[in-house]
Amino acid sequence: MVVEAPLIAKSRKPGNFVIVRVGEKGERMPLTISDADPVKGTITLVIQKMGVSSTKLCNLEEGEYITDLVGPLGKATHIEKVGTVLACGGGVGVAPLLPIIRAFKAAGNRVVSILAARTKELIILEDEVRKASDEVIIMTDDGSYGKQGVVTVGMEEVIGREKVDLCVTIGPAIMMKFCALLTKKYEIPTIASLNAIMVDGTGMCGACRVTVGGKTRFTCVDGPEFDAHQIDFNEMLSRLGGFKGAETEKMEEFVHHGECALSDRNADWRKALRETVKAKERTMIERVKMPERTPQERISSQRLEVNTGLTKEMAMQEARRCQDCANPTCMEGCPVGIDIPGFIKNIERGEILEAAAVLKKTSALPAVCGRVCPQEKQCESKCFYLQKMKSTGSYRLSGTFCS
Repeated sequence: MVVEAPLIAKSRKPGNFVIVRVGEKGERMPLTISDADPVKGTITLVIQKMGVSSTKLCNLEEGEYITDLVGPLGKATHIEKVGTVLACGGGVGVAPLLPIIRAFKAAGNRVVSILAARTKELIILEDEVRKASDEVIIMTDDGSYGKQGVVTVGMEEVIGREKVDLCVTIGPAIMMKFCALLTKKYEIPTIASLNAIMVDGTGMCGACRVTVGGKTRFTCVDGPEFDAHQIDFNEMLSRLGGFKGAETEKMEEFVHHGECALSDRNADWRKALRETVKAKERTMIERVKMPERTPQERISSQRLEVNTGLTKEMAMQEARRCQDCANPTCMEGCPVGIDIPGFIKNIERGEILEAAAVLKKTSALPAVCGRVCPQEKQCESKCFYLQKMKSTGSYRLSGTFCS
């Protein structure tokens, strides 16, 4: 996909990425810049349809707009003349690898590129890679193109016949893990480019944290490239798999129902809740005070949370203040489009897991969002209580329970 972004096209370097958002309620996707044309002011992104967001992006027609595009982000690849560079790309990982191959070749290195995929149809950018490489080896799992086998088979072939001074690997996490294990055995310095879970792309949320050399690093600002021999790939793989169930469910909803519907305000249980307490009576319910640790407790450790959280009973009492408005203005202030009334009403009826499920419909990382969200400036500022009664809104819950 070629995107008009003149400022990014002018300043991007190999290894940089952008974060893309499609739709006002779309999630933020990190995509490495595959190519750029500073003269035309365009950048090239390669996207594989996997989930809802990538499908929406791929469905855009020529001339349509991407809602948000920010970049270039991340640290650029360190390019120097080292000798022979072994560049290993798996699947769509070949796209971010291409500008790195070109840069190492331009620096005077011998570049041997290995392109790997499950089958012939998934091999991409072969012609472009061949133009920038001294040699290209194709590996497919099923043997439908090139040589049969995984990427490490091709790597062994090259390492066995000539000295390799540096290896660069980009692709699925499991592929990079085994590339790193192989090169570690031969003591070949190796760089891996990580595309971990990201939210803001500026290092604020910590969602993209990875363990490198026993220390926590943020992929978006410290990377995306790290010493592959120092990365804890097992931890990374575990985190990447944490949202597969939610992603599958979201995709099924998108395919079968289009835009996912919010929880139904006219459901019987919602109607029953509104009838149990009259609207005027709800406005008279006193706001629940958030329990906090004492100053003496807090100075004893920097690891202690200031707020200790609401009990279930306290949360249900606070939730009763919500009017369940027909046109909830609170949602206008939420940058990720949380169904706030649906969330709060599930709390009111004591269904905590159902409330959590409402959050997960529009936010894959509610624990992160809840910690950084300034709700008093967003959903709460739009609340009926503040707008009509000049009183504090009932959205302590949205920030508290997200955390």
